[in-house]
Amino acid sequence: MRTLAVLSRKGGTGKTTVALHLAVQAELSGRKTLVADLDPQRSTCEWSRERSRFARTPLVTEAKVGTLFTQRLSSARDGYDLMVIDTRPSTDLECAEAVRWADLCLIVVRPCYFDLKAITRTVELVSNMNKRGMFLINQAPSRRNGEEPRIIADTFEALLDMGLPVAPVGLRYRAAYQNSVREGRVAQELDASSLASLEVRSLWNHVSGAIWPEAVVPAADSSPLALVS
Repeated sequence: MRTLAVLSRKGGTGKTTVALHLAVQAELSGRKTLVADLDPQRSTCEWSRERSRFARTPLVTEAKVGTLFTQRLSSARDGYDLMVIDTRPSTDLECAEAVRWADLCLIVVRPCYFDLKAITRTVELVSNMNKRGMFLINQAPSRRNGEEPRIIADTFEALLDMGLPVAPVGLRYRAAYQNSVREGRVAQELDASSLASLEVRSLWNHVSGAIWPEAVVPAADSSPLALVS
């Protein structure tokens, strides 16, 4: 079994929404998936309760720092392929425990100054523990007059300077993400042909390729960061 830790040092980055969309996409791709909710707000567990009216996967469980190891062992015995850890912001102890067991650390960051300043400690933690890390630019603004806002390129360059790769697929700010999770679903379940669905599937291809390196990773877009219109 492999483990994906979804991390953020700030609230409001969309970390939980990203974790849920990737977990469902993993299930849709044939990977039996468990989500460990390490955030005391238990937003993932609330989503799961809404979802229980029509679906039982992915499994969502409450987690604490001291239980992650045993949860991983029991989940592996139960035949799970992937554990997605949804962490809470600004807690070094819980973040460190999630990083400790992760095969890939996905650091979610919005293209703004305060998010970039806040992730420095997380990057240090991932690097010091010799773990694989990847940045995800989330809630990116839409193009203006057909051109990407300058903040996208600036954020991409700033993240590269921190020494970890940036996921070649970013996620835009779309109402579909929040609208779907309120119903216990994800965007690709509501409309498989939507731009949000395309984003998530493309992101999952790259994330899964990093988690299972033996898999074939699709070639990246020729631009530094592929953002769907």
